[in-house]
Amino acid sequence: MEVREPVQQMTTDRQIIEEEVVKAKTEELEHKPNIDILKHTSEQNWQKEIAQFIKSKEIKQRSGEGVDELEDCDSFGEINFIGFGHGSKSAPYIRVDKNTNAEILWDLLINYWHMPRPKVLISVTGGAQDFFFKDRLKNLFNKGLYKAAVSTGGWIVTGGTGVGVMKKVGEAIKEESKGTTNDSHRHVVALGIATWGIISNNTVMEKSSKNGDLHEGFWPAEYVEKELKLSGKQTSLDSNHTHFILVDHGKVDYGADIGLRANLEQFINSIEEPAIPVVLVVVQGGVGTIETVYKSLIPPSGDIKVKSIPVVIVEGSGKAADAIAEALRKTKQVDSTGMRDILASMDIIRDVVDPKRNINQTKFQECLGWFEQMMSSPYREMITVFRMQEENFKDIDRAILHGLLQAKSLTDKIDKQLNLALNWNRCDIAREEIITAERRTKWQEASLEGNMMTALIDNRPDFVELFLQHVIHLDKFLTIERLNSLYQKVIYSKQSIDGRTSTIDILRTRLESYQLKGITRGDECRFLLRRVGKVIQELTFHEYDRYYKEEKFVLKEQDKQDTESVPMTTSTNCKEDEFECPDQHLFLWAVLLNRREMAKIFWQRLTIGNIGSALFAGRILKALSRHAEIEEELTLYYDLTNHADEFEDLAIGVMDNCYEDDKKMSKLALVRKLTDWGGTTCFSIAYAAEQMKFIEHDCCQTKLQRVWKGNVQIHSYKQWIAYVFAAIFPFIIPFMTFLTKDYQVEYQEEENKESKKVETYKELSRWDKLKNVLRWKSNYKPGKGSEIRRVGGRPDDVTLWEGMGYYYKAPMSKFFFNIFLYVVLLFLFSWFILTDLRPASEENSPSVVEWIVIAWVATLIIEEFRQIHSKDPKSAFYRVLSWASDAWNIFDFLMFLFFIISIILRFTLSTEKFYRARIFYCVTLMLFYFRLLHMGFVQKDIGPKIIMIFKMLKDLMYFLVILIIFILSFGIASEAILYPNMEPDIRVFFKSIYKPYWQLYGELFLEEIEGLTDNATCYEDPRYVERCPETEQYPWVAPVLTAIYMLISNILLINLLIAMFSFTFQKVQEKSETIWRFYRYELINEYYDRPALAPPLIIFNHMYRFCKWSYMKYELKSELNKEKQEQKKADVIKKHETKMSHCLRVRLDDRLEDYLNGFEKKHMENYFIKKNQEYAKSWESTVTSSGDRIDKMSNDMEEMRELIGVSGKQETTQVKPPTGEQRQSIHSTTPNDEMATQIGQLTTKVSQMENKMDEMVNQNGQLTTKVAQIENKMDKILEMLEKSLSLKTESEC
Repeated sequence: MEVREPVQQMTTDRQIIEEEVVKAKTEELEHKPNIDILKHTSEQNWQKEIAQFIKSKEIKQRSGEGVDELEDCDSFGEINFIGFGHGSKSAPYIRVDKNTNAEILWDLLINYWHMPRPKVLISVTGGAQDFFFKDRLKNLFNKGLYKAAVSTGGWIVTGGTGVGVMKKVGEAIKEESKGTTNDSHRHVVALGIATWGIISNNTVMEKSSKNGDLHEGFWPAEYVEKELKLSGKQTSLDSNHTHFILVDHGKVDYGADIGLRANLEQFINSIEEPAIPVVLVVVQGGVGTIETVYKSLIPPSGDIKVKSIPVVIVEGSGKAADAIAEALRKTKQVDSTGMRDILASMDIIRDVVDPKRNINQTKFQECLGWFEQMMSSPYREMITVFRMQEENFKDIDRAILHGLLQAKSLTDKIDKQLNLALNWNRCDIAREEIITAERRTKWQEASLEGNMMTALIDNRPDFVELFLQHVIHLDKFLTIERLNSLYQKVIYSKQSIDGRTSTIDILRTRLESYQLKGITRGDECRFLLRRVGKVIQELTFHEYDRYYKEEKFVLKEQDKQDTESVPMTTSTNCKEDEFECPDQHLFLWAVLLNRREMAKIFWQRLTIGNIGSALFAGRILKALSRHAEIEEELTLYYDLTNHADEFEDLAIGVMDNCYEDDKKMSKLALVRKLTDWGGTTCFSIAYAAEQMKFIEHDCCQTKLQRVWKGNVQIHSYKQWIAYVFAAIFPFIIPFMTFLTKDYQVEYQEEENKESKKVETYKELSRWDKLKNVLRWKSNYKPGKGSEIRRVGGRPDDVTLWEGMGYYYKAPMSKFFFNIFLYVVLLFLFSWFILTDLRPASEENSPSVVEWIVIAWVATLIIEEFRQIHSKDPKSAFYRVLSWASDAWNIFDFLMFLFFIISIILRFTLSTEKFYRARIFYCVTLMLFYFRLLHMGFVQKDIGPKIIMIFKMLKDLMYFLVILIIFILSFGIASEAILYPNMEPDIRVFFKSIYKPYWQLYGELFLEEIEGLTDNATCYEDPRYVERCPETEQYPWVAPVLTAIYMLISNILLINLLIAMFSFTFQKVQEKSETIWRFYRYELINEYYDRPALAPPLIIFNHMYRFCKWSYMKYELKSELNKEKQEQKKADVIKKHETKMSHCLRVRLDDRLEDYLNGFEKKHMENYFIKKNQEYAKSWESTVTSSGDRIDKMSNDMEEMRELIGVSGKQETTQVKPPTGEQRQSIHSTTPNDEMATQIGQLTTKVSQMENKMDEMVNQNGQLTTKVAQIENKMDKILEMLEKSLSLKTESEC
């Protein structure tokens, strides 16, 4: 073949073109390429591989124009578009003969061009000339087509040229990709299959260099916009397409691409596993488009390999598309006998065949035959018409999906249809067209576990909810293998590794840190659930038993090999007793992955206590947020924090409804042990997660107040007086009143039900238990509640011993006795330090008082060890960490450490150094006095002030860092100026900071700085300065530095500190009630767990508890030896757990626990019902609905304007105006009066619509005004509150 010149010589524009070439190459290097060539060692190797493939497959092309002779393909490579606007890029291309095998082209596209395998193929066909596209239809088409391609990972196939519908598709891809920041969404595959002969300036793409007999292609072929000659049938390639196949048939004419494109689409449509559905989208078009639709719908007779391709018609785009839509409407209820006559009478078909009405009867009859076969065949059901006026298809992507579902290959395959809807993320179509009542037998018989796995992995909450409502039973669905696969496929997926930082990265990091003993690198996936259990245990601070620690959660070798195919498995049934509550495990999975909607779905399905479950989820999310904060991932931190707050709000909402219905059962829900969440309580979870809003709830506070008072009834001043004096005069206790029998439950069941065995109830599933409990609700009644009793001799009275126990065991009584005895301890401590602290070598030293204090403090230290042992975490290490997480416990540790050091120094130091022991004793006494602040948390007014002090101390620490920098800088500089060349001594640094520190408080040292001191004054300096300052050479420098330092420190820094304190005060003051109530829980919990006697008498309680614990261990061991069953251990422990009234932890029996679960679930459902009703009445809903109605009216008005031709904006078209004969025919068929009447009616309707729209706008404006007025009133109220708070603060100061 002769090598022709690729670019014609141009004299005037050559320099401009060369500049654009250089610019385009630079842009190409800056932008990400659209072909994944990273799998190859270099770009040159990739190019050679393509050339070798083309040669080995003997791909041919025509030798020249008008020649039927074939030759080896040498026109391939990469097109570099130049001058086509910003964002133009390169695209691979190949020139092939029209008879090229489709399988070879598929191999080229997938294995050598490395195009991503499509899940859907969207073939767009239509007009090959520019045409008018209505603005609204154009926007819908652009968004819908782009969304369809992006959401499914599909290909868009067009003619590839820069005119007609191909140009519209390219513009749609370009415009819509600008609005996305996701790289995967930017690179939509758009394959252009065009005719080689009609491409203008195609000579730039056919020259290639040779290396022996191997054609290496053209890399790149520079396709310059200014060199194009668009005349006659010549057109350009569209630069927005990503790949090109140029079909050569040796002619400069359209049509060569139709056959090859149809063959390629049919080949892709025939691929079985995995199947790639194909849909044809028709926009405008002519006779060729109708033929394409006909061949796509009706396969050749006898060819079973060719499948029908569903068609989507965009009505309103004109010509062929409108003709097919009109034919479908008119022949909807017409039999085959009268079909042809109706079609022949349609003028729109004649206009498509020949707009000039010079009808070629042969061509018209052929086209009429295509219409007749399409309309009369059963394949007409595979045609979907997209109309803007229809509510069913508001978006074109939904119409495309609807068309795909009509394909014969998918009609009876529910799972494949659902996979298509999942890829499209269109749950509305799945709900309305797949999972319907008419098709109930089909989707009930189908195995849809694979679709459920896909929905879970791809985070499709709408689909998960749909499957759970109709087709999936979690008891049968969730297996250990599937749960393991869910974690594995999400955490270790390529998207999660390459994507933005998320909780998946945190989980992956934590999982990698847990390398269990005996696990090799390849067996990690088998132990994945065990490692997940350790992650959950770590996030919850080891306070609960580890999940998935049993041997059954370790996958076998065979299960490990099958785990990759678990999502596609449809026949795996859940083994018995693998998961008692599968919703709980999927709920945990969703929470760990921070999938909000998914977690909420499974939370609503839980039957194990919705309040505790929501709080538990919030705690895990708070723990994950702390990891994100450590990694400085602030976006993720705020996202996780907001997600945790959402679950806290859900718990509060359910608690509100429960508390309104039954206060006693609501309080019981707070303190019951949640067996499914590690045996903890709602209170414990909320405090550990710092869920202050929940603890602030009225139900929580009333319960805490009841726990604080114990069984003592105190509701009046007389009862308070009696309570206080009873501490001094115990004989008053018999005259007090007490509360008993709280939360006792009476079972009033029929006699025949009493005979049922407990084992029968235990064997029921969780759902059956809940059903039975709800069924027994009428016979299952709580007791009468707390009953008031006095000390007396009647059967119902409280004995004197019980009354004293109620009084002294109340947390409030323990607190006041502890305060009283602690004050006594401080008095004794202060007394011997002030009066009798002498060295041990002297007589009667230590004194009796000091020995008492030492023994007293020893009991306090023992109590601290008891508190560590009673912490929730299972391991000793995490118990210590949990104990140390409280700042007051750290303070206690320092206090006792100083006390122990003081005792050691007190007995070891000599008389000369005894002052050191005295110093440590004094510092320890200061710490003991500071410890009294913790007692202030019980008081509503003092507690917030103590919190402010600690918050301000934290601010002070940060401030001191800044202050030390200024003190050191000015102190050392001024000291070096006043006292140059000082003697080497470590004390020089102390001397340097001495003056600047005390200058903060007003001690300026001006005499020394200005040189006004004498020798006597210098030598009396407490800093041991042995000479006077030298100020003769530069007397002005030190005063100037001092002035600058005083300006910065006393004015700037001190005011900064005041501002920081003011901000902290305001922040704490705004929610002082919430903060105080939160910390009050820990104080009440601490004194609830404390023994009845206060130190030092507490040692007797410790001895009693130790003996009781030893006896329980002995009894447990003996019973286990007899029964040899692990279950007996739980029974023995349960027997020794006392079920006390007004306590913070209650273990319920199975029946009561299930009743309480049902109680919470019922009110959870009521909460969502109320929430939806409130939203429907809210102004946000009103404004939203008003906006929707306004949008609908504006769309209707725009449509009417288009119908009557009053639209002010129209695109320039190439449609020729009607000739005189056509005008005459128009006037003859439509009288002027009739047309004027119709236009008048339409104008009237438009004006009516405008009036309605104005009314809606006015209503919307009124709502907005009301909202603004409310906001202004709220601002005024807030200003008044701020003024009142500031006045109150000033008065307090």
